[in-house]
Amino acid sequence: MTDYGRDLGFGYFLTPSADNPARLVAAAQELDELGFDLLGLQDHPYQGSFLDTWTLLSVIAARTSRLRVFPDVASLPLRPPAVLAKSAATLDLLSGGRVELGLGAGAFWDGIAAMGGSRRSPGEAIDALREAIDVIRLMWSDQRAARFEGKAYSLGGVRPGPSPAHDIGIWLGVYKPKGLALVGSTADGWLPTMGYLDPGKAMAESNARIDEAADAAGRDPATIRRIYNLDGQAPAAQLVPLLTELATEYGMDGFMLGGPATGYEIARLAAEVVPAAREAVRNERAR
Repeated sequence: MTDYGRDLGFGYFLTPSADNPARLVAAAQELDELGFDLLGLQDHPYQGSFLDTWTLLSVIAARTSRLRVFPDVASLPLRPPAVLAKSAATLDLLSGGRVELGLGAGAFWDGIAAMGGSRRSPGEAIDALREAIDVIRLMWSDQRAARFEGKAYSLGGVRPGPSPAHDIGIWLGVYKPKGLALVGSTADGWLPTMGYLDPGKAMAESNARIDEAADAAGRDPATIRRIYNLDGQAPAAQLVPLLTELATEYGMDGFMLGGPATGYEIARLAAEVVPAAREAVRNERAR
């Protein structure tokens, strides 16, 4: 069990449903006003009932002043990394440094293939994710001409830029050993989701794999962010102990609380859950 001692961040995980776009933007504005730190949007471009995640993030960034926004997580097989890097850097500049980048190796392959994306095996998907991180960072570099030759992606002397306003974090939504090793050796953060990975032995083992890879790469494991997506609809009496356990026993430092995104629900989390969880973690650490 590990507590990396990082300050906690709280955010909201929105579903980009197309039935009421104005409500999504209004929810983001409420989150901003109530002091939430992060806003994440799932990314399923092949889902006809969903808005495009990157376009919606851009509108939300324009209508808020402090929320940091990110795809949770971007569907890499449908978003070429060089273009994604330029999009992220552009929005980061326009928003004053409020963009992070969640990346996924790919899931729901029938939908990806139906939209023209490449169907990849698990090994191919992780290899492509590793290449994508290299490509993205090259596109944010100050090189005069970026070159990269991989199996999934390549750069043939393109001029990088623009550089983002701040060092954008690359956070990976991965669960298997190779993906966890990539978090530890290369990425800036980890984005697991409740239901795919719950508190317990598997979560502890996953953190250990990340830490082992970080140590092997000469990195401090405590510098790697660990942001957890979970259902925020439970009462505060249930949520606060869970969040405290996740922070002090499993090293999570960011919490994306999903739910209906009504004004009441957002206000409840801001008033009853977030401050109580911060205090409980402070007290537990002080012990």
